[in-house]
Amino acid sequence: MKKFIYLMAMVCTLGFFTACSSDDDNDEKEFVRNEKIEGTWKVQEAGFDANGNSTGSVVLKWEGSDDATITIPGFIDAPYPVKDAIKMAPMLLNTQLRSVLQDVTFNEKGQISATYKEESDDKDWKLANDYASYQVVNENMITLFLNTTKITEDIDDAQEKAMITNMLDQFKTGIPVHVSYPAADKVYFYVDKDFVAPIITMLYAQVNKIPTTGMDKDDLAKFKILKSVVNQLPTIMEKTTKFEAGLELIK
Repeated sequence: MKKFIYLMAMVCTLGFFTACSSDDDNDEKEFVRNEKIEGTWKVQEAGFDANGNSTGSVVLKWEGSDDATITIPGFIDAPYPVKDAIKMAPMLLNTQLRSVLQDVTFNEKGQISATYKEESDDKDWKLANDYASYQVVNENMITLFLNTTKITEDIDDAQEKAMITNMLDQFKTGIPVHVSYPAADKVYFYVDKDFVAPIITMLYAQVNKIPTTGMDKDDLAKFKILKSVVNQLPTIMEKTTKFEAGLELIK
């Protein structure tokens, strides 16, 4: 169940991590390249700019109604404006991300690999291969696929495995990921409201079906926080006019 809770949390913050690969092969002869995104891109260090704004690879942008609010049990107990909460999130996420993800590599054949740690306090970095692939739509768009079989291969709990597989299977056709180039040495991958809104609807339905039997105290506490946040997202999305969630990586 820990993997499921982790996955759900990632979906809430970085929607493009939740997709599925079908048996789609990127044929070398037919694959369209975008050399601007090829190579190894590093996760940026977390920090602050001269104006005190959070810096790093996690980017969240939101525009919408001023009366949109959110609560997070144990963190934000009173209704807090979404426009302000969305500014706080990258500060927390960037610190966590940099401790478990070092870099991402896009090769010329449409394969994606990453250097990561399973836990932030692990000593050694690991290389993740065959979890993801991509297809180029144009210079400013790729379709991202994650390999469901690879993602779920080490899950022993049959119920948990089926739950995750079912969730990922909603995206067999891939994820439309926008690409922009903030600087010569940077690339920004992000998804927008059109993609995230259906995911939120799915998450809302799934999270309220998850049994808590068997969760230990720590997992149960995390799940309750996650469930509370997910249950607020449909209302927030109704008041949202623009949303972007993504990663800005650097050479």
